Amino acid sequence: MTLMLIDDDVPMLEYVEYLLGPLELELQLVASASSSEDALEQFHAVLPDLVIVDIGLPGMDGLELAEAFRSTKPEVRLIFLTCYEDFHYSKRAIQLEADDYLIKDELSPDQLKSSLTKAMSRFKSREELLERYSFRQAVERNKEVLKQSFLKQLLSGTAGQEGTLAFGERLGISFRHPYLRYGFLHMDAACVTERYRYQDIPLIHFAVNNIALELAAGDGSITPVMSRDADLDLLWNVADPGNGGQRLAEFMQAVQDKVGQYLKITVRGFYSESCAKVDSFDGLYRRLTASRENNFYAPAQPVAVLDAQADFAESVEWRGEKERGMLSLALAEQQAAWIDLAVNQYTQQAAAERLLPQLVKEAYGSFVRQMAYEAGGLAGEAFFTQLEQTVALEEAASLTRRELRRLWRQHTLAPAADEVKDIRLQAVDRFLEEHADRMVTSTDMAEHLHLNASYFSRYFKKLAGVNFTDYVNQYKMNMAIAMLARPHETVENVAYTLGFSDRAYFSKVFKKYSGRNPSEYKAGAVEEE
Repeated sequence: MTLMLIDDDVPMLEYVEYLLGPLELELQLVASASSSEDALEQFHAVLPDLVIVDIGLPGMDGLELAEAFRSTKPEVRLIFLTCYEDFHYSKRAIQLEADDYLIKDELSPDQLKSSLTKAMSRFKSREELLERYSFRQAVERNKEVLKQSFLKQLLSGTAGQEGTLAFGERLGISFRHPYLRYGFLHMDAACVTERYRYQDIPLIHFAVNNIALELAAGDGSITPVMSRDADLDLLWNVADPGNGGQRLAEFMQAVQDKVGQYLKITVRGFYSESCAKVDSFDGLYRRLTASRENNFYAPAQPVAVLDAQADFAESVEWRGEKERGMLSLALAEQQAAWIDLAVNQYTQQAAAERLLPQLVKEAYGSFVRQMAYEAGGLAGEAFFTQLEQTVALEEAASLTRRELRRLWRQHTLAPAADEVKDIRLQAVDRFLEEHADRMVTSTDMAEHLHLNASYFSRYFKKLAGVNFTDYVNQYKMNMAIAMLARPHETVENVAYTLGFSDRAYFSKVFKKYSGRNPSEYKAGAVEEE
């Protein structure tokens, strides 16, 4: 520790310095000054830990100097020297939290050592307090990063387990029991991007984490740790390995309820059936992290057990000519419904064959790159990041449809295009676009618009001039005409793609609205080519 002496009596300075020699304290004299001006200058230069200062200095006295020192270095310790006892001086010294008040004529080596030892002890105590406070402040500012670092240490096996757990204790993570069960919460990317922008996802992720932390605070056995861009790892410390995952499932459900209430998004939860000892948790974590897509084709549930096995089909070559052709038609015919038909058709194929999730995501990514290329647009990198992290087929498909529609709108829609048609009919068209591969009834549409079915039928005919069935059939036949104009397209495939289960019925509807049956139209289109 460092010491500074200040006294206008130079022999007194030399005497105090002489007394310091034999005291054998871990203290270094770094400055001496005999005037207030010199003292201020030297203090700012060396910033000593302790100061012995004469009160009766001419000009700026020792007490005023001490106040100036404290404003620069609040933790500095002060010992005052004076030629006489004065209650007024003593009172001011106490107000400055002086460590001692020494009479020059009575100064002895033992007295000086006692005063310095006390001052040094107080400095160290205050310094430790400040360090702890600074550490706590740093922890709070960087807690999530530190928790991620803690998890990495826990999984690495390179750091001493005792040291890792001690680090966790300092972060407020206490593993009192010998076992850990693992789970994770996943923000549904399609749901998030329906309400928020891609650039908002880190903030939404942080908000979900805060909700999880708030709910975990009352228990202490469940530790949420932010991971990836859309997930929260959950570490549940349990005493009994036979303890089921009910408590973790209940916690996930509570988080989902709060997130739905405040953020209006969907969060899905997954947890493991097995436990692991704390010191061997890394094996369980890696095994289950590698299995995070194993429920890719499972029916969506708020909370599910993470399957350890998955019977995915081997990778197969996928060309996707039909789907690609539909995406091209979406731009050529200015019909966004082709987008849904393309994505839906491939999604159904993927589900039927249980293709590898990575292969499915690559196909969806290929759809978006094609649309971006043909539309002269740019697919955002954030889309591909979120697509890669999806855990369910419908999540990946919905995210892809939304990105394709964004690119389509940028290319196709003129600024005033939506003004041509009544805004109420635009809402109907959007629903038909999204469900072009099935037969939409007036009841379906009424439910979507939250209207009584009878009222909707009367309301729609007045608005559009035709009944809803005619409107839908004409909409589909316009699409059918575009599809049949493509080389090598079959009537059966067009009928199936547009939601008709019977070719004869499709042909009947086609002739009613186009004047020719599908085969005649197809033949005519081929001749024109």
